[in-house]
Amino acid sequence: MESILPFRHEDEKTVLNSIHPVVRLGLPFIFVVPFLLVENLFLIYSYILLTLIFIIITRLNLSRILKRLKNVIPFILVITIFLPLYLGETILFQINIGISINIYEEGIYRAFFLFMRIFAATFIFMSFFSSLTYSEFIEALTSLKLPAFFVGSFIIMLHYIPIIATSNKKILEAQELRGKKITNYWQRLKVHAFIMGKSLVANMERSEHLYESLKMRGFSGELTFAPKKIRVYDFIILLVFILISVYLFYFLNLENIYAEVFKLFLL
Repeated sequence: MESILPFRHEDEKTVLNSIHPVVRLGLPFIFVVPFLLVENLFLIYSYILLTLIFIIITRLNLSRILKRLKNVIPFILVITIFLPLYLGETILFQINIGISINIYEEGIYRAFFLFMRIFAATFIFMSFFSSLTYSEFIEALTSLKLPAFFVGSFIIMLHYIPIIATSNKKILEAQELRGKKITNYWQRLKVHAFIMGKSLVANMERSEHLYESLKMRGFSGELTFAPKKIRVYDFIILLVFILISVYLFYFLNLENIYAEVFKLFLL
């Protein structure tokens, strides 16, 4: 089963291998932070487009990224789908089912904007993290001198995400073999959520046993890697991304650019 974590396999080679893991860990933040601070849909579209260009240039596995992203979309919808029901003043639709349910125009826009913001941030992080192996990701965390207890807890959490996902899939397949009918995607998602809730408690106990066994073997919570220096080349890559972000953020009128592009396609 392919890992659901957004990292590449250890034996995969990319053109980004020579870039320091800390730099690769920081690059998605340069793209995501601007549109989290500023409400601009065109800025979000631009960063999605730039990330796609980045994927093509660096030859990352786009199909794998999209496959993992597809699993996150239902959760983003759950966060945003109810906003049009209570946010806004301009009623766009009204549904009567014994009680009146209003759909607000401002709520639809806020829901769409929030969806795009979360979708873009998830897509960008998954894309950039797919250039890292799991060990490079942990190396980057330790290089940043984060607290040992945080890094250790985070590693254990990441370790159990694929285990829980695999366990859920096997339980679901066993239920289907015993005659349980799952007819649509949403029903499957509901069953997954129920199974995950039960599995989470069991895996919390399992993680506690794992941590205790590691302590008995001398694990102090600190992870060490052979030190790597950040080179001038790494700083240049970081600077280029910062300049691109500043240029999009301050110097370009993205709304006019997109309007002109749309006109070209409509002509």
